[in-house]
Amino acid sequence: MKTWKTGEFDHALVGRGFRKFTPAEAVHGLKEVDLDRLKARNKKLILLDVDHTLVEWKGEAPAPGVAEWLKKAQEMGFQLCLISNTRRPARLMRLSESLNIPVVRGRMKPSRAMFRLALVKFNCAPEEAIMVGDQLVTDIFGANRSGIDAIWVEKMDGPEFKGTALNRAIEGFLKTQIYKALIMREEGEGGPAAQERTLLKQLSRFVVVGGTSFVIDTFVKLVIMRFTGLGLFIGGALQGTFVQEILRSSDPLKLASPVAGLIAWGIATFNSLIFNRSWTFEAVGKAPRAVQVRKFYVVTTVAALLNIGLFSFFFNVLPGDSVLMANVLAAAIVAVWNFLGQRYYAFRASAE
Repeated sequence: MKTWKTGEFDHALVGRGFRKFTPAEAVHGLKEVDLDRLKARNKKLILLDVDHTLVEWKGEAPAPGVAEWLKKAQEMGFQLCLISNTRRPARLMRLSESLNIPVVRGRMKPSRAMFRLALVKFNCAPEEAIMVGDQLVTDIFGANRSGIDAIWVEKMDGPEFKGTALNRAIEGFLKTQIYKALIMREEGEGGPAAQERTLLKQLSRFVVVGGTSFVIDTFVKLVIMRFTGLGLFIGGALQGTFVQEILRSSDPLKLASPVAGLIAWGIATFNSLIFNRSWTFEAVGKAPRAVQVRKFYVVTTVAALLNIGLFSFFFNVLPGDSVLMANVLAAAIVAVWNFLGQRYYAFRASAE
């Protein structure tokens, strides 16, 4: 099932290599392009792709609602122009005559030639024009290269030129990158159901990342406390110190538990930072990295203090020397703090 998302794009949130392929906004079809908003943005010239934007491939009858939209645009004072490198110029001219819209033809998009020619023809500056088309690689890329904003419309149902298959494949990859900068505004997109789905997705991913971090944390603690002599060495060094007074124990392993917890936390937390930022909350590019990292470590530093304290507490009060049980209890409590802190503080912009 194909997915299509509508809304506006913030180019600052897209990697530099993908900005030229990023439209100003995306809509389902031409008739959903808001002419009043274009007028408010001081747009004067609307450049229009033909196939799958106005008509089906090889077709000559405008899609439902298109003719009415074009008429309204002309009545509002917009200048319209068809931009096409079709191999069927006769068909293009028939469309031009039936729609009463002039044509500019030139080198194959995304060449800037046609766009620049249209600007000269209608005596418009790039910022006064808008391009509407269904392909990122040709319509959107070509417009952006020419300094013209672009609106991306969903491709109409039906077949298309076989040579477009490569463009569509590239477009599929580009979608995953530019959708990260999409600010949805379609009715229902930001409703309670959508928010609930987002929360559940983030929570499930957080659990997966938390699980891997827990494994890393537990393994490091076991290496220190059980598999090597590090625990005994650390505990021996801490005898006679304030740690012994706080824990009220002379057992070297019990004394070593806070240090083992700190070392394990540092390694596991780095794993959590990488995957929660890029995967759980999809926060890459949403805000300056340094700000996110700083906030993340504020949350996790508090979590570390909780984890170390709770791990040491449970390790000392539970019967036997159960490293695993003490770690499970501490991790479960700290996980709640971590999720809430990361979602609503460290990565808040993307989480919402």
